[in-house]
Amino acid sequence: LPGVEIEASKASVLDNAESQGASLSELFSTIGAFSVLAGILLLINLFVMLAEERKTELGMLRAVGFTRRRLTRVFAVEGAVYALAASALGAIAGIGIGWLVAVVAGPIFGSTESGSATPIVIKPLSLAIGATTGLVISLITIWVTSVRIARLNIIRAIRDLPEPRVVKVRKRILALGAFGIVVGAALSSAGYSGESAIPLMLGVPLAAFSAAPLLRKLLPERLARQIVSGTVLAWGLGVDQLFPKIMGDADIIVFVVRGVVLTAGAVSLAVSLDRVWTFAIELLGRGGRGLAPKLGIAYPVARRFRTSMLLGMFSLVIFTVTILTSFSASFSNATGQTVDKIAANYDIVLDTNPANPIDIRALESRDDVTAVAGLSRGVVNFDAPHLDAPRSWPITGFDAGLLAHGTPGLFARDPAYGSDAEVYQAILDDPSLTIVPENFLVAGVDLAVFAAGDTFTVIEPGSGEPHELTIAALGETDWLNNGALVSRDLTTTLFGGQNVVTRTYLAVADAADANVVASALNSDYLEQGADAHTFIDIGTEGQGQLMGFLAIMQGFLGFGLLVGIAGLGVVMVRAVRERRHEIGMLRAMGFQTGLVRTAMLSEAGFIAAQGTVIGAVLGLITTKQLLMGTSESFGDEPVAFIVPWIGLGLILALPLVSSLAATLWPASRAANIRPAIALRAAD
Repeated sequence: LPGVEIEASKASVLDNAESQGASLSELFSTIGAFSVLAGILLLINLFVMLAEERKTELGMLRAVGFTRRRLTRVFAVEGAVYALAASALGAIAGIGIGWLVAVVAGPIFGSTESGSATPIVIKPLSLAIGATTGLVISLITIWVTSVRIARLNIIRAIRDLPEPRVVKVRKRILALGAFGIVVGAALSSAGYSGESAIPLMLGVPLAAFSAAPLLRKLLPERLARQIVSGTVLAWGLGVDQLFPKIMGDADIIVFVVRGVVLTAGAVSLAVSLDRVWTFAIELLGRGGRGLAPKLGIAYPVARRFRTSMLLGMFSLVIFTVTILTSFSASFSNATGQTVDKIAANYDIVLDTNPANPIDIRALESRDDVTAVAGLSRGVVNFDAPHLDAPRSWPITGFDAGLLAHGTPGLFARDPAYGSDAEVYQAILDDPSLTIVPENFLVAGVDLAVFAAGDTFTVIEPGSGEPHELTIAALGETDWLNNGALVSRDLTTTLFGGQNVVTRTYLAVADAADANVVASALNSDYLEQGADAHTFIDIGTEGQGQLMGFLAIMQGFLGFGLLVGIAGLGVVMVRAVRERRHEIGMLRAMGFQTGLVRTAMLSEAGFIAAQGTVIGAVLGLITTKQLLMGTSESFGDEPVAFIVPWIGLGLILALPLVSSLAATLWPASRAANIRPAIALRAAD
């Protein structure tokens, strides 16, 4: 029908909900990847320890005719039983965690206040996919570990002798190392030429680790390890500064890759500094006070592979928790600054019913109001290259009255304009220009897609005529939900006679309280549907949603931290059983139970403290780089980096205390081992 425009409101809402759900799923999956990686490292560690404990048994099996392939199958079947049970239990636990997230997220995003609650939706297919994914990851990890375990020497295994120190590097290892260097170089080149962040991030670390066997032929082993790990760590910390454009436009999955690269480099470097830790313990333990710490550090230093796995578990999760905590502190500190920029010296935002608007002259005549700026706000359909179909979004028109009292600050602007005021004046002069927020036409937690200079289309209601708009600048966080800021001339073209002032910015008198004035406005103009809020309240509410969302992410990562803490406790239980002969010998030599207990606790504390410090330090450095890199990409002043001392203290203390608590029982068990029983040849 001519002159009739159809808006599929329900379809738009459902499409938007689907997009938001997909974005949130991607975000939770990405953050959860750190917990998954921690679980993989725990699986590897446990199976290696299980093989060490049953070394004699495995040697006997090989001696009576078991092939390596059959031995691998034995371990793989045993691991598959664990993985099947864990996948089923994990899927059930995941339903509970999903319900908990929905309950917590409701008040944060305001659904509870609006009379609705976020329901928990259980789809059998999604549940099966989640359980199967966990099962497949576990089976692959177990199988790869089993292949390594099966490669044992039969004679040494039967006699329970330690593996000899390998000095000569095999030719096959050298060939694989050379191949890895070539692949790493190719990845880096492809990432740079194709402006792809993941290959660029992974290329140098892959080449560095592949070069380790070659360096061992030229340099001492410890020095070679330190050079390799130092190179990987330096690359992970410096790649953003070297290639800011490529890394600045990266997807969220690069966040996981960055954490893995940084953690791998830092953990490798920490493990290679065994002499430093030994010297520190000896220095602190002079005078006979450090016998227990010496015993505690001896085992982690001697077992570099296991120590690396444990350190990696803690570091990965603490790394992410630290970044989220630091972001929360930095953005919370910047709330006042952001409010000042969007308020432009105004104090109150007043929205009214478009069918019964307030007369601007009535507001200007009030004694408690010193300045008034009228804006016309509506909702129209926009079209852009990244959209499958037009999307409804707010649009707000302003005139010169907005700039009479102040100029709202901008996040980034086109280099052609020398100041924020020039941008607003250019929009008044040219209706085809606009200012949009970072999240313009973005659903859920999708990344921003627009930059200054980009174009999109606004569709005129009724006629459906398109009007192309060019982005002159990006605005600050859209807590006001203004959408696209354009001139009143354009909104008049779009809405015609319905282009009335429905939103006003007001500056209150110096002697007046903004909250009191806002309440008075709501009371005095009740018939006009007045809804007045101070800019400070709007900013606090908007910032509260962001802080609440980050808190949900931190709680979600807490499950990964539980994996690390529980894993350390399980590893210590296995370590007590594996070293019962050694512990029995110590007890037979006269070592008291308290000393043995302290030594075991020192071992757990040494690992937990190292992993926590590594993750926290890397998280702080990465947060500072991300804040500066984001601001440099948009040409704006960086958000001030704030160290969350209280949160950081909890991050450092909680894992350490929890790890010691989880280790207390196996440590007490080790201290109470009877020498005569522990020294027997058979269990």
